[in-house]
Amino acid sequence: MVANSADTDKMKFRIFPRIFLLLLVLAFAPTASALEYIRFKHQDKERSEEGRILIETPDDIAFEARDGRYFVIPLKNIITRRNDEVPFVPYTKTEVVERLKREFPPSEGYYYLDTFDPFVIIYTTSRPFATWYGNLLKKLYDQYRIHWKRLGVELTEPEFPLVAVVLSSEEQYRQYAKNEGVNLLPEQCACYHKLTNRIAVYDMSGQQALQEGNQRRVSAMDIQRLLRQPGSYNNIMSVIHEAVHQVGSNTGLHPRFTPAPFWLLEGLATLHEVPDPKDPRVGWSLGQPHVNRPRLNQLNRYLSASQQDSPIQKIQNLIKDPKDKLIRQSDTALDNYALAWGLTYYFVKKRPKEFAAYLKIMQEKTVDSEDSGSIRLREFESCFGDDWDKFYRDFSDYLRRL
Repeated sequence: MVANSADTDKMKFRIFPRIFLLLLVLAFAPTASALEYIRFKHQDKERSEEGRILIETPDDIAFEARDGRYFVIPLKNIITRRNDEVPFVPYTKTEVVERLKREFPPSEGYYYLDTFDPFVIIYTTSRPFATWYGNLLKKLYDQYRIHWKRLGVELTEPEFPLVAVVLSSEEQYRQYAKNEGVNLLPEQCACYHKLTNRIAVYDMSGQQALQEGNQRRVSAMDIQRLLRQPGSYNNIMSVIHEAVHQVGSNTGLHPRFTPAPFWLLEGLATLHEVPDPKDPRVGWSLGQPHVNRPRLNQLNRYLSASQQDSPIQKIQNLIKDPKDKLIRQSDTALDNYALAWGLTYYFVKKRPKEFAAYLKIMQEKTVDSEDSGSIRLREFESCFGDDWDKFYRDFSDYLRRL
């Protein structure tokens, strides 16, 4: 079934209540340099990890492993723990792959591609589809960095290899998501999980099933032909959207657990999810974002709708919402995703210097930075001004010209 990116947005608000308290713990965690060795119970199994303790409460510890995974571990589940003065150093890509092979054994049909730096692709689907997906991720990563460098935004190298799990069937994908505690909509074909720092996706081209049915090897041409079909665009937009979250979270634009507003995170993802209408292949011009027509149409309806809040109030409500309820809750999500896209697109195209300054504020936040509605509004106005009537005139005039 073709994924609908709007439905994908709704899904996110179902999974956040479950992990929101865990993320709050992480959001106010001081970093530590000593290496911690810990053995604990996780998902009914014993697990050993090396990493650093971010914070410890009377009941739990927030722990970052050397592969970038986060664990919130009840103290009662800890079997043994010790530390030393060895500094925290992430695993190398080779070490990460060796550890992944214990979780995804080659003997059970898992294959690996590690030629698309900084990504490691684990796959059970056909190699042509995994290769197509790896090329798409690599193009995203390279052009994302070029785009933000042009706007004067400094990015960092990822601290950890970026893992993508590419599964052959929707059933296998959904079972993987269930095991990680992620609830998916029926149409959703990709997800980014902050705690594991992984993307998961399944082969929505259907070529794996074709190969198994007629015993013919799938070719790269088969993949391209099916993915050129108009119905595939929503799928690929969802794939790109989730990959943008992973790349942005690991290159310093918005570190994973600092209190960056969700309107900005989703605005960046919706900015880059748009296909290039001039590209005859299924390619994305990520270095030069295009107008997101579905988001623009939704935004125009939302801003013109007769409601209690004025358009200016709608924008202010989104910006200063400290718990991000407007963009988390399903009944207000679609409108506010569209507004997040509109603001981000406007800033990139018309006010790039001010937007770069605003992003720098986000980059300088730490896990223990204070966060409130008044702080968010003050940060926004420090870059874009406090004349809201003028701001909205400029913003709405620009939208009308798109």
